[in-house]
Amino acid sequence: MKTRVMLKIISLMMAIALLAGCVAAGATPGGAEEPAPVGVAVETAFLERAAIRNELTYIGQVQPLKTVNIASMLAAEVTSVNFHIGDRVEEGDVLFTVDAQDIRNQVSQLQATMRSMNIGVESAQYNLQLAIDGAAHHRMQEIQLEQGVNQAVAGLRIADENRMNNSRQQRDLRDQLEDAEIELSVVNQQIRAFGENFDRDMYIFNPANPVVFQTLLGTQFGALLTRQAALEGTIRQMEAQLDGLRMANRQAQISQNQAGRGLWLAEDSLHTYREQSMEVAQRQAEFGVRSAQAQLETTQVNLSIAQNNLNRAVITSPISGVVSARNVEVGQFVSQAMMPFAIVQIDTVVVHVSISESLINLVYPGQEVGVVIQALGREETLTGTVSIVSPIANHASTFPVRIELDNADGRIRPGMFSQVTFVEAQSEDAFVAPRSAVLSDETGQFVYVVVDGYAQRRAVQTGLVSGGAIEIISGVTERDQLVVVGQEYLHDGILINVVAVDGQRTS
Repeated sequence: MKTRVMLKIISLMMAIALLAGCVAAGATPGGAEEPAPVGVAVETAFLERAAIRNELTYIGQVQPLKTVNIASMLAAEVTSVNFHIGDRVEEGDVLFTVDAQDIRNQVSQLQATMRSMNIGVESAQYNLQLAIDGAAHHRMQEIQLEQGVNQAVAGLRIADENRMNNSRQQRDLRDQLEDAEIELSVVNQQIRAFGENFDRDMYIFNPANPVVFQTLLGTQFGALLTRQAALEGTIRQMEAQLDGLRMANRQAQISQNQAGRGLWLAEDSLHTYREQSMEVAQRQAEFGVRSAQAQLETTQVNLSIAQNNLNRAVITSPISGVVSARNVEVGQFVSQAMMPFAIVQIDTVVVHVSISESLINLVYPGQEVGVVIQALGREETLTGTVSIVSPIANHASTFPVRIELDNADGRIRPGMFSQVTFVEAQSEDAFVAPRSAVLSDETGQFVYVVVDGYAQRRAVQTGLVSGGAIEIISGVTERDQLVVVGQEYLHDGILINVVAVDGQRTS
């Protein structure tokens, strides 16, 4: 800036001196020789190709990678405290302890109950084994009952067969009795007819010898009487047999009923035995085992809860980090509503910024970005890594982004302000010129180049702008000598005086 002001002053003095010389020369009588014209003093530079980036910078604040607030799950008195604010802790270190004597007593009581429950389970299992071991004896008795059932079935079958045979014999005997009674009826009719016609038949059939014929008729009559007597005896015998068969049938019916009753009793005894002896005893023993095991499991759960509470009496750090808050002292009563300790993890720190929608599609997790933390010095640029990019905008229509920074040396402290720079666009091989070298008017952008000691105006097309540099896309070449200082006092075709090229004085 001082150089530009000085050059402006020098250029102005040279122009005044030139004007004064011209006036003096014109007033000098005799026509003295006019001094040579002096051009406008400028500085120039030859264009070179270089990288240029269009960067956007956002302000953020450093925060810990993790912050863990630690509370006591038990409401009890604090018995010891081991760390102070700023101390380094490792995962698992004991931060503080609380009184747990009541819980220890409860654990001891439950352990004693557990031992008693184990004995109860063993006893129930022993009873079950006895029930299982007695299965063979029960099976023998069951087999005997099954044999009784089989015998009852056989007796019933025999009684059925006897009753059926008796019924069949009765039918046959009744048929025979009916035949005998019919035959006896015929014989009786013949005897009655023979007695009524005896004298008439004897005279009619043998009047010459009645004695002989009488003897013949008497023989026939005697045969009828004999047959009559035989049939009557047979009928009486059949009736007696039929009465015996009826009695036998009644006895067979009684036997059948008794056999059926015996079968029912045998089957009922077998069923009752199966339901009330071995199976019932075994089920009862199994129920006893399950009941004892359930009681044991309940006690185990209660013991586990008590042991967990006992472990909670020792409060440890869940992460490695630095103590950022301590709000507890020995003898103080703590509860779940308090936060006695806070641990921050700052080996890696994070910076949260919110970027615009024009940049959101250019930022991605894993991308490296430049971070400047003012407290460490603006000249030092750290490299951060994008870890999270929000897919949706917040209430301010910007997109939250999280950047992680390595902080192994511990120089970065949470709360420090930072500047995060994102590359919006870049060009690795571009003509780059000082931004002030490019001028503009109503016709567009332009620059001045030196051509044979005179200023020549060139229209240019520009691209990326980064700080004090600007990309020139077209209008100049590497061979052109671009005016970079003093161009504000030029116009096309004006004589110029180059006092420095690429920062080096020419005279």
